Order: sequence, then structure tokens, then C-alpha cells
Amino acid sequence: MAQPQNEQNKPKTQKTNRRKLDIWNKLAVSVLSIFLVGCISVFFVLVNIINDPDGMRFSQDGLTTLSNSRLYDASGNVFYELGDEIREDVTYSQIPQSVVDAFLSIEDSRFFDHNGFDLPRFLKSAMANLKSGSLAQGGSTLTMQMIDNAFTKNQEKKLETEQGTITTAQKLKLKVQEIYLSLIAEQSINKEQIFEYYVNRIWFGSGNNTRGIQKAAQYFFNKDVSQLNLGEAAFLAGCINAPDTYNPLNNLNEANTKLDHLKAAQNRRNVTLELMLQHGYITEEEFNLASNQDLSFSLEYVERTSDDPNQAYITQTLSEVMELTGQDPAIIPMDIYTALNQDTQKQADEICNGNIVQFPNEYFDVGFSMIENDTGEIIAVGPGRRYHSDSVKIDYSTEPNQPGSSMKPLLAYASTFDILGWSTAHQVNDKKKDYWKNGSYAPKNSDGKYNGIMSLQDALGVSKNTTAAQAMIDLVTAKGYDYWIDYCKKLGFSDEVAEGFNEQYAIGGSSMRASPIQQASAYSTFANGGKRVDAHRVRRVVRRSDKKEFKTNAKTYDVISEQAAWMISQLLEKVVSGGYQNYNEILASNYTVYGKSGTTDWPANSYGIPEGVAKDEWSVGYTNKYTIACWSGYTTDAITNYGMYITWDDLNVASAFHISHYMLDYMQKYATYSALERPSGISDYKGGYIKDEFKSKGDTTSDNNDAQDACEASGGEWDEENQTCKKSDDKEREACEADGGEWDSEAGTCKKEEEKEEETNEAETTCTSNGGTWDGSACTYPSTEPTEPTTPEPTEPSTPGTDTSTDNTTGYVWLDRRNLYNIFDRL
Repeated sequence: MAQPQNEQNKPKTQKTNRRKLDIWNKLAVSVLSIFLVGCISVFFVLVNIINDPDGMRFSQDGLTTLSNSRLYDASGNVFYELGDEIREDVTYSQIPQSVVDAFLSIEDSRFFDHNGFDLPRFLKSAMANLKSGSLAQGGSTLTMQMIDNAFTKNQEKKLETEQGTITTAQKLKLKVQEIYLSLIAEQSINKEQIFEYYVNRIWFGSGNNTRGIQKAAQYFFNKDVSQLNLGEAAFLAGCINAPDTYNPLNNLNEANTKLDHLKAAQNRRNVTLELMLQHGYITEEEFNLASNQDLSFSLEYVERTSDDPNQAYITQTLSEVMELTGQDPAIIPMDIYTALNQDTQKQADEICNGNIVQFPNEYFDVGFSMIENDTGEIIAVGPGRRYHSDSVKIDYSTEPNQPGSSMKPLLAYASTFDILGWSTAHQVNDKKKDYWKNGSYAPKNSDGKYNGIMSLQDALGVSKNTTAAQAMIDLVTAKGYDYWIDYCKKLGFSDEVAEGFNEQYAIGGSSMRASPIQQASAYSTFANGGKRVDAHRVRRVVRRSDKKEFKTNAKTYDVISEQAAWMISQLLEKVVSGGYQNYNEILASNYTVYGKSGTTDWPANSYGIPEGVAKDEWSVGYTNKYTIACWSGYTTDAITNYGMYITWDDLNVASAFHISHYMLDYMQKYATYSALERPSGISDYKGGYIKDEFKSKGDTTSDNNDAQDACEASGGEWDEENQTCKKSDDKEREACEADGGEWDSEAGTCKKEEEKEEETNEAETTCTSNGGTWDGSACTYPSTEPTEPTTPEPTEPSTPGTDTSTDNTTGYVWLDRRNLYNIFDRL
């Protein structure tokens, strides 16, 4: 059917096709979507990090200490308050422009341009770290470093205290918070204030734990910060990333160090000067003049003596507080309660000042510590005779040295009562032997003598090395090395020392090192029933801002049994009172005291000191309440510059022993001394004591059943390879047979071929002359008719040695290796 005209003329509507997205557009949309989602996610993550209730919060009060931390003694009295002696703040206007320029050049050249976070510098550092595979480039602005010093470091230490280590995620979280707080800081305070806070809080390597650039200027150059010249300013700006390394004064007290601190400091100063030249702060002429100057000419250290007897204890306490709380008491106000006995500390200081105990000479030094046995609290320390005046403080109460024979009770003997079943009446064998299996017949005894079988008490009393070595070898055989590594850690020695354990530790050899504090803590085990409490000074800390309390984290370790602790103490009491004529007798008093000495020898060295002379001398003494350990010897300066060592005259002064005696005597006013109470589980045994669990078996190891011991006791020589005993006869027999002879074991002689032939001829002659027949090896005689027995006539008794034989003998005669015998005569 035909369509209407108007419909035919109506134009057709074109169908429009929707344009489809190609693959690239889809990809772009996807990337953009992911980017937006990522941005939103990052935003929420950052918000979450910033608003973390346990995270850092910016506070201007946190940049400065509104009140000072206070330290309290054991009686609750304030004995120290951190204040101006720690730092002396300066304003921005007091700081020379050269100092500002030096810090900006090496730390943050765009400081006055950025808002606290320098993104270009941060990205540049990040790319450099990716390229090098390290985190050497920090990218932190000076503002971020200020936040790091005031907040981040404290937060890091807090996390380390709570959980041991910080995860990578936590480090990134702290860095984000640090950046955020830097941005907030820039909005809250001006640039000049930020610079002030920064330079007034950092440590430059100056002594006595002092902070800030003013104290540093006084310490190194004896001048006010406003008087610093260009080279001095560059040095101070450059040294802060490694203050100890770049401290040129360290060379004064570390003459034997491999690092030249002065040279390192001068090189670092020149790096700062180069950057100042590069950034246009100084001219080429100024650079050349300052960089060519010898830094030592600028140094003007003035020895500042401190008359505070508590100074060493304070320094040790502040370090302990930082470990305990994770925060710096020089910045965060705290109330710190310690175990310090001020009266005892005053006596320790008087000793170090030479007012109580005699010293051999001015170079001879000491370090000691006194600990309360049942609490592990350090009540006083003696840091040494030069601690108050040395530019670089060396505290000999914390300085590790070789402890010598003072290790014998701790390692070689105390555990034998638990592990080997020894009694205090045990017998040991003092003999020459290659104990260390190195072909040296070591160790030797100090007197060069070997006494053979002797009592354990005597071996400890005269400090035999051989018996201690053998005991340690037996203990290691019984328990293995891992046990003794852990044992050393329980005694309180450092992980590094403990991990290096070997049998030589039993006599204080090899890499065994201990400080007086560590040695006193270890010996407190004997007086505390076999338990040791970590040595510590801090009882508790209260953070003043929020009253949060931190209690001591000292742990208690079960080291040996209560019975073993008492048994070793009985032997150590005899070391003092047993009449062994040694320096330990100096400790004897009107109360029961236990003690042990320790001496180390100089090995071959480059100081011109004779090999084998004394290097360290120790005295350790304890009562039922307190333990003291004292090291004595020569300073590094005396050794390196004068080749000084402990002579017999020095030993006879016995400074360490007199210190131990005096301090234990002095402490009687604070405690009642008595002999250690005998615990249950111990039986009397052969004049000594043994643990009940070993009584039925007995101390069988006291008998000399060892094959090697028996061999050597009988004059033989032990063949280690074949595990056999060679006596002198065996050696001669081997030589005889090797020479073609025949060994007569009964006569102990060697018969050669000609001697045997001569003997045979003699036998043949005797045979034939008596009417016998010789067949080459034996003689026979003709038989005779038997006769009636007659009663013999009585005869006079023969005289000893008279030959009563008749001429006509009957029977068989054989060749004896020494003489011819008639068989009937022998019967």
C-alpha cells in the first residue's frame, strides 16, 4: 500500500552511535581512580598517624625544661638538681653570624625559606638512599632535627624500653609525626627561636654531660659563644653528627687509640668550611685562612675540677634513667629516687682523693663499687683518682679489665658442688699439663711449682691455676658451652664477653673482662643464696608532667644452689683467715668476711714492659650484707708514655685490699654483720661439707682414680695419643729391643748378644765341673742310690750372707737372668 505523500517527504531520523572508550582512555581512567583512592587512603593513614593518642604532640614547653629533674638519695633527700651546670642557654642575638652560617651550610641551607619540611631536599635524599642502598642521607631540616632531639628520640627510647626493638613501620610512623610536628612548630614559633632551641639542646661532646653551644665554646676554647671565630664555628657545626669521634680532646686520655681525633675533627671542620664557601657565606680568602689553621692552636681546654663527691654516681644514674624511661632527664623534668648512701659515697671520694688509703705513686689508679647483696643496689662507687679533673671522664668503676684469679670461685669452683658432686674436702691434683691443648703446658702456677694432690681449700687459698683449669674443663664436659655462656650472662657480664666464653675464663684469661660493678654484682650471688639481682642505682622515677612512675626493671637470676653458695663461701672465708700469707688477709676484721684476689700478667707488648709482670690487681670482699670489688692498676697515660707496670713494691702497698677492708668496716654502722647462715640440704663430710643429694654416693672424685694421674703419680709419662702410661723401664726396654738386646724386666737390665753368650758358657762350665752333662740349654746329673736318713748333727746357726751350700748339689739347675740357682735351694 502506498504511503501518504507527507510521510514520504518526511526526512528520515539518523541513528546516533555512542562513542566507545578506547583502551588508553580506560587505562587513564583506571590510573586516575587508583591515584585518587591512594590519595584518600594516604590521607586517612596520615590523619590516623597524626591523631594517634600514643603518638607525639607538639608543645613549646617540650622544647625547654620549665623545671629541673631532681635526684634523691636512699634516705629521700635531694642531692642533685639538673640546672645551669648542664646547659647555659643563649639567645639568637648572642650567636655570631658565622655560627649561624656554619650550621645552615652543613645542616639546612634553605632553613629560612621552607616551612619546616623541605620537600626537594627530602626527595633528593630519598633518591640518593635508593641509589646507594643505605639510609646515609637523612633529608631532615633543622626544624625536624629540633623536633627529633626534643620529642622523637624520647619516643624511640620509650618504645625500645617497652618492646626491645623498633619496627620499620614504627620508624616510618615516627618520621611522619616528626614532619607534622615540624610544620606545627614553624607556625607556632619563629625561625630565630627554632635555631635557639636547637643549638641550646644538642650535645657537642663536651664533658660532664653538658649541653648546648655555650657550654661547648667554654669546654673546647674557654670562651663565650659570642667570641667564636670562623674556624671554631665551623668545627662546632661539623662535630654534632659524631661528637665523640670529632672531640680532639679525646687524644689526651686515649693515647693508644687507633683514631686520631684531632685529625678527624680538623677534616670535619674543613668540610663545613667548603660548604660555607659553596653557599657563598665566606670568600675564597677566608676559606683558605680558616682551613689551613691547626685546630690544636685554637683549643684552650681548662681543667675544671668538680668537688661534688657524687658526680660519678650522678652520671651513671642519668644514663640508667634514660634506659629505664626512654627519656632524657636533662629535658624531661623527673623525680629520680636512687639507692645512693651519701656518707659512704663521701668515703669513696675521700679514698680516691688519697686521704684514707696509701697509693704507690701518682699514676696508680683504682676503681671500685659497693653493692647491697639482697637488693643489687649500688650504694657507692669509686670512679678513680682523676675523675674530677680529667677532660674526658674515665670511670674505672664501670671500666672493664681482666679480672684474673677472682674468676676462679665464680666459674671454676662454685658450680662443682651442684654439677660434679664435689665436697669442700675435695682433693685436686696440681700438676703440669697442657690444659688448653695448645702444646704450651699452660696454665702455669704463679709460683712455678706443682704440689700434686692437695685439698680444694688449699688450692683456692694459694690460688692454683692448674686445678681451676681442670675443674672448668670438667664442668664444660658435663654441661657444654651453651650452658656456660648463659651462666656468664646470669652473673651479669656483658653479652659480648659471655658469647666469647672458653675454659680460660676460669682464671680470668682470654677475652674475659669485668668492671668492678659487674664483679661485685657477681660475687653478691654467694651472699644472697645463689641468686643475683641486677646491679642498679635507680629505685623508681616519677615523670613530673603526668606523675607516671617507672620502677626499676632489675631482674633476679638463679645462678647456683643455696647450698653451693654457702659451701664456696666457707672456702672463701678460709682464703682470708686460713693463714695462706697473702694479701687477702688484710680483709680480716672482727666480723666474718669472705674474699678473693686476682692478678693479671702483661703479655708481650710494644710499651717496653717486661712480659709476665703484673698488669691488674683485684680485691673482692663480702659480708652477709655488702660486697665490694676493687680494681687497681696504671692509667693508659702511664702505660703508653712511661711504660709503668705493677711492681712488687706496688703489690706490697696493697691499695685495693686496704680499700676493701676500709669500706666494709665503714658499712658496719648501717648493718649488722654475721656469718652466712648454713642452709638445709648440706651434710658434714670428711671434715668438710657436701650436698645431701651426693652424700650416699660420696665425693668419689676425691680419690686419685684417674689413669693419667696414677701414671704420673708413679713416675710415669702419660701418652696422650695412645692413652697409655710409659714408665722409665718401658722406655729402656724399647731402646734395648731396638738395639737387638733382651730386656730383663726383673733385673731392669738389658742383655746384649755377647752378654747372653758369655752367660751360657759360664753355665756350661759350672755344670761340667760338678759332674753334670750340658745339653746346650740345661744340665743333668747322674742319679745316686738313696741312703738311710740319719739324724743331722746340730750345727751353729749360719751367719747371714754365709754360703751354706755343699759342693755336690743334686737336682736341676737352670739359667736365671741374674745367677744360677739350684732348684732345691730355692725351695
